Amino acid sequence: MPPEVVGFIGVGDMGAPMSANLARAGYRVAAYDVDPARTQHDWLERCVSVEDACEAATQTVICVVRTLPQALEVVRGVRRTGLTLVVMSTINPTAMASIAEDLAGRGVDVLDAPVSGGVAGARAATLSVMAGGRVEVLERVRPVIATMGSSVFHVGERPGDGQALKLANQLMLAVNMHGVFEGLKLAGSYGLLPEQVLPAIGESTGMSWVSENWEAVWAWWEGHPSGGALDIIYKDLRSLLGDAADRQVSFPIAALAFQLLREA
Repeated sequence: MPPEVVGFIGVGDMGAPMSANLARAGYRVAAYDVDPARTQHDWLERCVSVEDACEAATQTVICVVRTLPQALEVVRGVRRTGLTLVVMSTINPTAMASIAEDLAGRGVDVLDAPVSGGVAGARAATLSVMAGGRVEVLERVRPVIATMGSSVFHVGERPGDGQALKLANQLMLAVNMHGVFEGLKLAGSYGLLPEQVLPAIGESTGMSWVSENWEAVWAWWEGHPSGGALDIIYKDLRSLLGDAADRQVSFPIAALAFQLLREA
């Protein structure tokens, strides 16, 4: 039996290692990216459009683009009845629900499956996958997404539920990041260095992912490369706050974290 072909849209910092893990697991990967140079990896079968990748796919198409407008461009190209689109991008829950409704009318199933773990997690295939959608859709594609993530959480039956959890994660990360900054600033005002503070925090109630991975988090700020981790967090907080305003829900701490990121 020939290997399953997975369509793959978006072969950037996250998508490239994710697609490599799919190939290592024995899948053929038919990939499209707006930048053709990104599809030159030897484990990819290059496609010239979203439609081309969808035609090549046996059943499953993975979307790992960065922004909502890019995701909507992908949706416009998904036209083949019987496909399953797995959206592993981070967008807002309302838009995700609308995308799923639109594609359902074309006979396409959708799994909302944003990820956490960053580029390191993508390379190591240890991403956390937060899935929203019908359980039968998740089980159908579980072997595919399990090649890219070590933890798969089914958080709800509705596309958008996964996005809601991912944005909650981003909110907690952003707020915690500023908390660690201020804690180190406090300790520093008394002459203590981060290397003196963080080992103790790691054994205390202030410990968090940010404090445990401080060198990596600090690297996000040094030089602040365009399109880097801070830009992604900023984009996700903006999405969260925009959706919250539409629903008349207030998140004052998230709003402050967003303001501080913007000033930074």
